[in-house]
Amino acid sequence: MSWWIIWLIVFVVMLIIEAATTALATVWFAAGALVAMIMDLCGAPHNLQIIVMAAVSVVTFVICMIWIRPKLESLRRANIQRTNADRLIGMEGVVIVPVNPVEGKGQVKVEGQVWSAKSEEAIKEGTKVKIRAIEGVKLIVDPV
Repeated sequence: MSWWIIWLIVFVVMLIIEAATTALATVWFAAGALVAMIMDLCGAPHNLQIIVMAAVSVVTFVICMIWIRPKLESLRRANIQRTNADRLIGMEGVVIVPVNPVEGKGQVKVEGQVWSAKSEEAIKEGTKVKIRAIEGVKLIVDPV
């Protein structure tokens, strides 16, 4: 079997793994295999192909870790959308059952839903509150 076919197989396998993981885990090996394949098609010796494949893989790895990966991570973090109860943190609601800090009882209505609530201070019915946190199934609220 020709070396360029081996490099092509390595290239394709690394790209498939990269596509499956999307974590910049093997893309540098794919780049190295591509350069080595081109070198084989140009008639370069096998040991030089292996050395260049390793060198290109290392350089591509360094570029990915220093420049590309941090940019991708910041984009991922910026696009996180809260979908569960944690999306309520920071929102405002209205007390519908007075919040008693001693008994840990009270209820708040937020976005049409009724939640159990507790606070460090007593809060009267009808008071607007801001959701500070969630503990279990209870909202931790502060008066607005």
